[in-house]
Amino acid sequence: MESVLQKNTLQPDRHGNSLNRMSPNISEKPGLYIHIPYCDTKCGYCDFYSITSEAGRADFISAVTREMRETADKQAAGPFDTIYFGGGTPSLLTEFELEALLRAAAEYFEFAPDMEITLEANPGTLSLQKLHSFKSLGINRLSMGVQSFNDDLLRFLGRIHDSHQAIRSVEEARQAGFDNLSIDLIFSIPGQTPQVWRQSLEQAVALKTEHISAYSLIFEQGTPFFRQMTTGQITPNEDELESYFFTETRRFFSNGGWLSYEVSNFARAPEFISRHNFKYWQLNGYLGFGPSAHSFWNNTRWGNVRSVTGYNQKILSGKSARQFSETIDLPTAVFELVFLSLRTWRGLNLVEFRQRFGYDFRLRHREFINRLLERSLAVLTPEHFYLTEEGLAISDSIITDFTV
Repeated sequence: MESVLQKNTLQPDRHGNSLNRMSPNISEKPGLYIHIPYCDTKCGYCDFYSITSEAGRADFISAVTREMRETADKQAAGPFDTIYFGGGTPSLLTEFELEALLRAAAEYFEFAPDMEITLEANPGTLSLQKLHSFKSLGINRLSMGVQSFNDDLLRFLGRIHDSHQAIRSVEEARQAGFDNLSIDLIFSIPGQTPQVWRQSLEQAVALKTEHISAYSLIFEQGTPFFRQMTTGQITPNEDELESYFFTETRRFFSNGGWLSYEVSNFARAPEFISRHNFKYWQLNGYLGFGPSAHSFWNNTRWGNVRSVTGYNQKILSGKSARQFSETIDLPTAVFELVFLSLRTWRGLNLVEFRQRFGYDFRLRHREFINRLLERSLAVLTPEHFYLTEEGLAISDSIITDFTV
C-alpha cells in the first residue's frame, strides 16, 4: 500500500534542513486531529467520546473527508506537520479506511516534509499484518494504550488485552518498522501498590519505547467509575498516596535519564517529544475532525457534537457539526498559555510571551513570580520562568493563584 505522505508535501530547502528531526521535537506549525469514535468496549474510567457499535461507520469516513474539504476552504493554509488519530480506538479502523482519511488530508491540506503521524492503538486490536499496513500508509508513530502490565489491574480497568498481548504488540510494531513508540500507563488505581506500579514502569522501559505517558486515574463525572465511586463500590486512593505515586514516577524517569518534559509525559530523548501534543501546550493552531473533536484557530476554539449519528447527518447534509464556538480574548489566552506552559519542563518562554502579547511578563506579574520564587516552587532566568519539581507536583493549584 502506497504512503500518502508525498502528496501535497512541501519540498525541503536546498540544504535539506527541513527533513531533519528537530531536537527537541517541537514545532510552531499547526496540526490536524482526527477523532475515531469506535471501541470494542467502553472502559469504566474513560471520558472521551466513543461508541461500541459499528453504526454509521461508512458514513463516518465520508463525513470526515467532507469536513476536511469544507474546513480547508475556509481556514488559512498550513503547512501542517502533524496528524494525530485519537479516540476511541483508531487501530480498529481498516487500512483502507485509514488510507481514505490520509489521502483526504493530503489532498486538502499542505504537508511539511517531516510529517509526524500518530495513531493511538489498543494492543487487543493489533496484528503484525495490520501494523505493516499502518506503516506502509506513512503512519510513523504509535501511541499504545497499555495502561498497566498487571493483568488484575487490566481487568479492573476493563481493558480487552492482557500484559502478554501488550508486550507482543510492541515487539510486532518493531518488526513492522516502527521506531517511535509511546506507551500510556495509569497510576493510583485502587489496589495498585507502588511496587506493582514500578514493575509496569520498568517493563515499559525494558521494551525500549521512545515515549511514555503516565497519568493518574481520574474519576470523571459521567463515567461508570464515577458512579461506582459515589455509591461506595470503588474507593479512590488518598491524596497522600496519589502524591507519592506522582513523585516517585518523576523520580524514576529522572534517575533513568529520561526527559520529563511535561507533568505526565516522558521522552527517552528530546527528539521523541510528542510534537502534536506539544502544540496544545503552546496554544498553537490545530484543526479537529470527527464527533467531539476540538479545534483552535486564529484565537477561536470550537468543538463538534458528541454523536456519530448527529455528526454524520449534519456534515453529509452540508451543515456544520459545531456544537460550540468561542473567541479567546487576551486575558483568557494569557491565562491558558501560562497554565499550559508551566506544566512543561521549559516553562514559559518570556521572549516569546512578550512578542505574542506585547508586554513583559516579569514586570506585570512580579508578585505572582516572587511568591513562587520565595517558596522554591519556580525558577526565573532572563528568558524562561519554570516550575521546580515541587512546583510541578502542585501545578494545578499554583495557576489558580495567577491573575491576568
